[in-house]
Amino acid sequence: MIHWQTFLIFVAFILAGCNLRAETTTRTPQTQAPLTPQQTQLTCGEIVTSAIDMVGNVCNNPGRNQVCYGHQQLETVFQSANNTPFESAGDIVSLTDIQRLDASPLDEINQTWGIAVLRAQVNLPETLPGQNVTFLLVGDTDLPDLTSNMRTFTVSTGLNTSTCTNAPPSAMLIQSPDNTQVTMTMNGATVTLGSTIYVTAIANNEMTIATLEGTAIVQALGISRIVQPGAQVRLRLGLEDGLTVIEPPSEPEAFDINAIRQLPFSLLERQITLPQPIDVQPAATSTNIPQNIAPPTARASGCILRDDWTGRYVIQSGDTLFNIANRFGLTVNELQLGNCIENANIISVGQELRVPSITTQIPNASPTPTNANFRADRTSIAPRECTTIRWDVDNVDSVFFQDQRTTEHNAQSVCPSQTTTYTLLIIHPNGQQIRETLTIEVVLPQPTDTPIPLQQLTPTPIPKPTSEPTRDIIIQ
Repeated sequence: MIHWQTFLIFVAFILAGCNLRAETTTRTPQTQAPLTPQQTQLTCGEIVTSAIDMVGNVCNNPGRNQVCYGHQQLETVFQSANNTPFESAGDIVSLTDIQRLDASPLDEINQTWGIAVLRAQVNLPETLPGQNVTFLLVGDTDLPDLTSNMRTFTVSTGLNTSTCTNAPPSAMLIQSPDNTQVTMTMNGATVTLGSTIYVTAIANNEMTIATLEGTAIVQALGISRIVQPGAQVRLRLGLEDGLTVIEPPSEPEAFDINAIRQLPFSLLERQITLPQPIDVQPAATSTNIPQNIAPPTARASGCILRDDWTGRYVIQSGDTLFNIANRFGLTVNELQLGNCIENANIISVGQELRVPSITTQIPNASPTPTNANFRADRTSIAPRECTTIRWDVDNVDSVFFQDQRTTEHNAQSVCPSQTTTYTLLIIHPNGQQIRETLTIEVVLPQPTDTPIPLQQLTPTPIPKPTSEPTRDIIIQ
């Protein structure tokens, strides 16, 4: 009898151990105990690579207003305790169920790195259900006040204190559908994009918005900035939450391509080619190299140059592939492929490009932009009257009238109901922005001080009655 009792006690201990083991292996990433250094298996670079591969495999099809849990670790605050939490990579949850989404920084000890894909409607029409705005959260990125369509939100990113050189910076990528503009309010600033942008926002410091393709317009505190590819603007953050814009956007400046190029662009819905930062300084030329010989250029293997492009263009100081492509009616990708350029960010002064039409080589000094001659037929009008605003400018990259892209020589009829100031934004080939203003005054009619004379009425005389009544005389 004692022998059987001993055997049963032994079996009970084994079953208890199995239960404890099963409980440990089924914990979600949010409750997983930290690993010790001896248990770490992947380097920081391997953690990043495996996370990107995983997200690409499991988060390739979230729908409108949904978020996909890509990789450890993603903290969530749900609207209701009944909502199903994220438990494994590839889980998809509706935005209406989430109150807060917080991705964590790279942690080599716990082998975790936060990354998630979010797709939202923003202000896209209901008639376009297949089109969404893609938000990619990378690393230490927090969305503390999620809304059901991401039309208005706040974002916060960490300080990127990781020493891992292979880890992308903590940031958020936002991409609108191709050829479609969307507008959203981010940390109190209004952002309109038909493009892909890169966003960082450090509490009580500043928010950075950089354009990677297309064009973005950033507006805050009455100031608008056009942010072209390769440029970024900075906005000071503060107030109680430390994340509200408290100053207008800065003048556009060159973005930090070394940090941006590490981001996982392969996870975006539409692939892009990084532009060159604006205001690129010409590379120093050694004195023993002839000035008319272009530096060697990396060619994409297996690529064939466009033989049907018979024109030639020599790259000048301040040129970017974006500006050159615009000049010849091409996209950056078309110009890059036509010239077998392996890296669109590496071009050199003096390098010769093939272009679709025969052109004359531009001299060393780039043409100087002409004055815009921003004017109006009449600058003072009465209510309900109209006037025409005109402008003429040459040798510039792009022109915007009232934040809407236009041509270099154009006119616009305006009929303001009150005195209004109109803006013409001119962007030079080197990225410099010149803003010209023109005020149309609406003059209200002045009341007259002369009283209107009253019409003098002449009374009609009334005949007086005779003293005696008139009698008929009868003659007999």
